[in-house]
Amino acid sequence: ASSTSSAQGGGGGDGGGGLDAGNTLLASGAVEGQAHGASGEASVIELEDGSSVLTLADLETDNGPDLRVYLVDGTVETGSINGEFIDLGGLKGNIGNQEYEIPADADPATYSTVSIWCRAFTVSFAKADLQPS
Repeated sequence: ASSTSSAQGGGGGDGGGGLDAGNTLLASGAVEGQAHGASGEASVIELEDGSSVLTLADLETDNGPDLRVYLVDGTVETGSINGEFIDLGGLKGNIGNQEYEIPADADPATYSTVSIWCRAFTVSFAKADLQPS
């Protein structure tokens, strides 16, 4: 393992560890590499206040240009998204724990895949197939 901690920006949220009291795990899945190697765990969590977040825990992937975090209601191939998706924002870092708000008007149960998508090269760096809890 190299010690290149080339994370882009801050971690954002605690992202890892156990659930706080009142929070509910809705779905989770292992992060796996596609166009680039990757590892970690993706989780969709409903917070006590009724809002939902996506957490990426222990994420490791390559750095790249214009990396975005997408929630997809279908499947993700290396070079294509098969379904509708919502853009949760830019990847906060390629190493570590992070958290992304899911818009209030989005039903987390309709999304089955997380993609770390490179808009510059139109490829999925990594994905996580979410399994309902």
